[in-house]
Amino acid sequence: MENSTNHDILARRFETLLRDDTFSAALNIRLHELQPGCSLVSMPVSPRAMNCHGSAHGGAVWTLADMAFGAAGYYDGPIITTESNLSFLRATPGGSRLFARANQVSRRGKSGVFHIVMGANLDDEAEIFAIGQFAGRWTGLPQRWPPAHSPFDSSQSGAHG
Repeated sequence: MENSTNHDILARRFETLLRDDTFSAALNIRLHELQPGCSLVSMPVSPRAMNCHGSAHGGAVWTLADMAFGAAGYYDGPIITTESNLSFLRATPGGSRLFARANQVSRRGKSGVFHIVMGANLDDEAEIFAIGQFAGRWTGLPQRWPPAHSPFDSSQSGAHG
């Protein structure tokens, strides 16, 4: 199987997890990029993801970081979070779209460490709202069977751009 096919299957498998995980699905988390060891996901900071101060709730921000980590590590099957550290640099305003990029830093056997950067615009330091590190362990459980469509195919309804 060629790399582009493997990439598509990996993306579809993770998209299945996003859809089937009721907690994450409620936050409308989207997958934008995925390759082994790296991912980009986002969510709108809608009223259901906000705190009483009008900014993103810390739990919603942490969930998005965890999903970015899970996506980046999913290339070898399900990975569970064993440790996380997320530093909130500033509040994420309500009504914005929060992006999270995860990059694998190291892997030893079944354990891996990933760096997370979160913000409205990941190319602008002023728009970075949180950074962190997640560690996890691959479980050995099989990956979920993917749907027939690709989440990157913009011609499909419900696709993400």
